[in-house]
Amino acid sequence: MNVLLVDDEALARRRLRRLLADAEDVTVVAECGSGAAAIEALRTHRVDLVFLDIHMPGVDGFVVAESLHGPEAPLLVFVTAFDSHAIRAFEARALDYLLKPVRKERLGLALDRAREAIAGRRSTAYARQLRSVIAQLDNEPATAALTAPTTPTAERIEVREGERVRWIATADVAWAEAKGPHVLLHTRQGVFEIRDTLARLEASLDARRFVRIHRSYIVNLTQIKELQPWFGGDAVLVLHDGQQLKVSRTYRSQLRQRLNAL
Repeated sequence: MNVLLVDDEALARRRLRRLLADAEDVTVVAECGSGAAAIEALRTHRVDLVFLDIHMPGVDGFVVAESLHGPEAPLLVFVTAFDSHAIRAFEARALDYLLKPVRKERLGLALDRAREAIAGRRSTAYARQLRSVIAQLDNEPATAALTAPTTPTAERIEVREGERVRWIATADVAWAEAKGPHVLLHTRQGVFEIRDTLARLEASLDARRFVRIHRSYIVNLTQIKELQPWFGGDAVLVLHDGQQLKVSRTYRSQLRQRLNAL
């Protein structure tokens, strides 16, 4: 990953660079002490991931974020000493939100999230292979395509644990499972239970990223590793963590359409 560091405090940039030095797949291609310099650096460097401070003189972090457009735009992680901008950060489609002083373990989680997102962007060729397998199962050409969803999609999911409330980024959900009146969210951080229906959850998620494959399962498309034919016209999805999920014939066509839209 090519990384850009943006912070008006040289000490903060130095600390972040030192922490990133332990990641062998990370290269810091540039550092900027202002938002204006960051926008210029983004024009001259190929950047995969930006660590961006919010409070900076002149052009602040949110202005820089607004300059990032399109499917090839760098991923964005806000780094700030204040937690009051978290909601606005996620509205800006930030991948993560780190509080200063940044801890090594928390930075590691942000990097893992970035690796998964970048891998998802690079999965177009593999998606074509999956479409081919599904077309063979359906015995019809995989030509259908979906238009982009027009309704707002959730960036986070509220999870209540007793009196405690936390939010899970939808990008962190590998798959969701219906369990009676509840839904189980399977993430890298663990399994979380919400009181909802799978249908309502599906309606709130980005259809370009999530797909219903069974009356009991919704899957994050970026987590799909392999598709295997199964008995009776069904199929089995294998996720990157080894989890195997049945794809029912009812939802096979929908899976094909979602893959066509990648």
